[in-house]
Amino acid sequence: MLRLGAEALYGWTVGPVDVSGQPSPSTADNVHDLAAFGRYMARVVQAIEESRRRAPGGAMTVACRVVMPPFGSQIPLADRLIPRQIAAGVLGRELSAMLVRADHHGNRRPIKEHYPPELRPTKGPTGGRPGTWGPCEARRGERDHERAAHDIAGGASCL
Repeated sequence: MLRLGAEALYGWTVGPVDVSGQPSPSTADNVHDLAAFGRYMARVVQAIEESRRRAPGGAMTVACRVVMPPFGSQIPLADRLIPRQIAAGVLGRELSAMLVRADHHGNRRPIKEHYPPELRPTKGPTGGRPGTWGPCEARRGERDHERAAHDIAGGASCL
């Protein structure tokens, strides 16, 4: 999410792809498949660079969160390790990146009152995702990842 103050300027949600470049969530199921992780990380880097191109003056601070599953949870290894690997890749590439601790971002706040129209699920005058934004490849097309990114960007601006 590219955010300036409370304004959402640009958003994207990318996921893993298969060897032909087609979105394929199952390619992140094998935490030992480093080629799949590399393809995924390359997409994240590309999306960060597109955000940087759209940033006013080209200046932006990168922030990311790391999944911290509750102690004793039954979350599958890939569902927590792959996001951690992506976060580690971002932190290694963007040396000034800020790490914001996960805190139910994107889910806890009332959508209409807390988020700009671009992050609301409806179309038309009450909001909706701009067609000029990057892809939204969430498994079910949900927008909570982009709302979480908006919260994380806001949290990073306070650090």
